[in-house]
Amino acid sequence: MGERNMKILLINAPALDYIQYYNSNAYTTFDYGLLSIAAVLEQHGHEVKIWDGFIDFRKTEDFVDFNPSLIGFSVLAGPNMEGSISLSKEFKQLLPEAKIVWGDVHASVLPEQTLAAEYIDFVVIGAGEFTVLELVEHLEKGNTNYSDIKGLGYKDDVKLVINEHRPFIKDLESLPDPAWHLIDVKKYSTPGLNTSRGCVNQCTFCYNKSYNQGYTGWVSAQHIIRQIDHLQNTYDIKYIRFNEDNFTFNRKRLREVCNLLIARKRKIKWSCDARADLSEADIALMAKSGCVDIGLGIESGSPRMLEFIKKDVTAEQMAATFWDFINHKIRTSVYILCGMPTETIEDFNETQRFLEEDLDRPYYMFHRYVPFPGSAMYDYCVEHNLIKAPEKLEDWPGYVKFYGHKGGHLSQVPEEVIEAAVQKWSTTYAVQRFRFTLRHDRSYFWIIFKNPLKFLKELQGLWKYQAQVHNYHRTIVKEQRQRVVNPEVLSLSRSGNANHVV
Repeated sequence: MGERNMKILLINAPALDYIQYYNSNAYTTFDYGLLSIAAVLEQHGHEVKIWDGFIDFRKTEDFVDFNPSLIGFSVLAGPNMEGSISLSKEFKQLLPEAKIVWGDVHASVLPEQTLAAEYIDFVVIGAGEFTVLELVEHLEKGNTNYSDIKGLGYKDDVKLVINEHRPFIKDLESLPDPAWHLIDVKKYSTPGLNTSRGCVNQCTFCYNKSYNQGYTGWVSAQHIIRQIDHLQNTYDIKYIRFNEDNFTFNRKRLREVCNLLIARKRKIKWSCDARADLSEADIALMAKSGCVDIGLGIESGSPRMLEFIKKDVTAEQMAATFWDFINHKIRTSVYILCGMPTETIEDFNETQRFLEEDLDRPYYMFHRYVPFPGSAMYDYCVEHNLIKAPEKLEDWPGYVKFYGHKGGHLSQVPEEVIEAAVQKWSTTYAVQRFRFTLRHDRSYFWIIFKNPLKFLKELQGLWKYQAQVHNYHRTIVKEQRQRVVNPEVLSLSRSGNANHVV
């Protein structure tokens, strides 16, 4: 520890008008990166507060009395970038002595452009636990020589300096448990655990290869059970989601976790995302251990597109895995991407046929493709002059909305076809989910007699989510039409993100 205790504020900032469409009843889960960084800082004697604007509706003025020396933002190129920009500027005005640092994926893959913003003092590249700790220790001692802090970007007068990358944390179990006590756990709809980092797959639309540079690591099954025990004992958690990209990749650990959950007297329900390449035996074990929900990255039903995005799973394999989950009474959502580069109307129609015929119109999340920096497909779009990359940080929120909604168009599929599909999805999501459950999981409806209040609450939440998605989409389309008429209007448009599942 240094000579004095440092105060640090860590922020997960939503878009400015997020609350207009989402509230505490919407999908919310822990920002695991901030919780882990906070735990390391506390372990070394520093005072930390976490402000998660997705569930905590305070204002910047409410933190003036805390007077942090460092204010850190966890930023993705999407849901919370706009809010992070706005709050960074506000804190620079309110607390001019405080240092502003950005981390997570966007700052890591575009460190120079991020650091160039006048209201950002530092960027953290890659995992932030020990980079932030060393930065705090430098600030604590008044040491302005930051050149020895690996994984840090900083300003040396007008020069932007990006230091050597920090090695990945190989022993994840050496980290302290996340600082759950710094957040109101009960306010989150879906408490979550992150038990691994990195991904071995090569999907071209994903940032992971660039961000983690091929590194993968995970904690043991025993470590996972200990953390679940803590969350249950301390916060009475009954449901948990494993939030990493592919919880099921390490099959040996997956089976160990399932068997340990089965052996526990205190049961818990859980969910995760997975690749659609699991065996029926593993799925049966997951169901027995308490898995009730799964998200499958299908992306496309077109064999050509699956090869183009390097999915390394065939449509036939995905369909087989999907039905194994359904047969074991695990609710299964599938994620679909449309509007990708090179996608033709034939590819698009093949995906629609796959959903209709092979999967019997399941409930799915329908996303327009957005070229995110750090992914191979983003590089493809730049190289083929399909997009114009934003020249400054403030341009990214508008960029994401432009390509994520009616506006940006990168495929060969007619825009009216994509828009019709999006409209259909956003207005029939609840009906589709209800219909599919009625056809393939009728036993679920025993809940009407066993727990009618729970059934009504879930039904209300489902319809509310559909209304939020539809209203959000309609608002964004209206904004984009205004921008076409008057480019000055809403140069930094304000809205939320509809990519969460209730």
